[in-house]
Amino acid sequence: MKRLALAVLMVGLRADLSAARPEAAPPPSPAVAVTSRPEGAMLSIDGVPRGVTPASVHLFPGRHVARLELEGAPATYAEFESGESPSDVFFELPAPSVTVLLDTEPQGAAATLDGAFVGTTPVLLPELAPGRHSFGLSLDGHRDAVLEEDLAAPAPVRVFARLVPSSATLRVTSDPAGASVVVGGVPRGAAPVDVSGIPEGETEVEVSLPGHASFRRRVKLASGDDVPLHAALEPLPTELRVVTVPAGASVYVDDEPRGAAPLAITNALPGSFRVRVRLEGYDPLARTVELGPGEHSTQEFRLRPNTGSVSLSTSPALVTVSVDGRRAGATEAKPGSSDAVSRELVLRVPAGVRTVELSRPGYRTETRTVEVGRDRTATLGTIKLERLFIPDVAVVTRNGTTVRGMFKERSGGFYRVETAPGLVHSIPLADIESVQTIRSDAGPDTAP
Repeated sequence: MKRLALAVLMVGLRADLSAARPEAAPPPSPAVAVTSRPEGAMLSIDGVPRGVTPASVHLFPGRHVARLELEGAPATYAEFESGESPSDVFFELPAPSVTVLLDTEPQGAAATLDGAFVGTTPVLLPELAPGRHSFGLSLDGHRDAVLEEDLAAPAPVRVFARLVPSSATLRVTSDPAGASVVVGGVPRGAAPVDVSGIPEGETEVEVSLPGHASFRRRVKLASGDDVPLHAALEPLPTELRVVTVPAGASVYVDDEPRGAAPLAITNALPGSFRVRVRLEGYDPLARTVELGPGEHSTQEFRLRPNTGSVSLSTSPALVTVSVDGRRAGATEAKPGSSDAVSRELVLRVPAGVRTVELSRPGYRTETRTVEVGRDRTATLGTIKLERLFIPDVAVVTRNGTTVRGMFKERSGGFYRVETAPGLVHSIPLADIESVQTIRSDAGPDTAP
């Protein structure tokens, strides 16, 4: 009985001890080492983020789904199974790629990638492996270019090159614009103009415009140069010739007297000129002349007479004729005859009412008023002048006699003197001792 009671007591004691102990924790799940090539992939297992590879994760035994993603590459999904003990899982991932836009200015260059032709710029190069790559570029008229680029995933990259011309460019402007441009002897159009493809070295540039002095310059250019060149063209001087019919008219340019036509005005600046001509007896004429740079112009003015004529003769001849107080001419004796009546005298005078005055020493002055029409002749006929009795000589004879009067003539061995109106005294030349002039305006030669 004692043994049974002790056994019961022991059982109860064990029961009490068991009730007093806590329950034991389940054993830990085994570790799984996840690695990838390349490393650095974002890792999720069964939809739960687990960091980046390489990673050590604890998983319950069984099947699992892993998701690995590298930046710049598509995600990779894979199933694996973990057991009761630690294990290793390895994933081979697709390599990330880089997208490259290869472009140039100017475009159209032949492009190579690591020595292989890939097209003409602009060209899109997708899925390039990260790392160092060589891009070759070639375009006619430009220097070849090689670009070395280190590409890293995942951002797209623009690889750009500004190609340098293998020749030079001149940007030619002129003042005034529109001048002809010749480079190296080859016409290249009108300024402003960009002249490209010029071989490096010295070249001759000529810029010309009618009416202006040519601009010439030698320019030294290097390959790839882009050089501005401005030509300020100097206008050539103008020349204006003025001719009048009849000649001799006074010429005024912009109201400034320049002389008598014909004349030439040289080295004048281009522009507008007001030309006016005047000649007595003719209507004045004026016109505006426009002369461009280097232009030569001859302006002819045909003048229209504003005069008429007066026709007259006088008795005696050798009479001075004045019109409106100005001496206009003198009558002449007829050839081979005495001066009793003159030859006809025709005077050109301004049209209108004119006063004609006729005078000769020893004669009474005569005046006539006449209306002269344009291009018409007013005839006055023969005008007789009344002689005044004014003694002009004193003749001393050898016997001491003095004869005073007006000289008439010396002929036939006699010297004739009018001693009173209508009374002529003839003195033999042999009897004359001397002849004295009484008036300074005495007539013809009175010497014996």
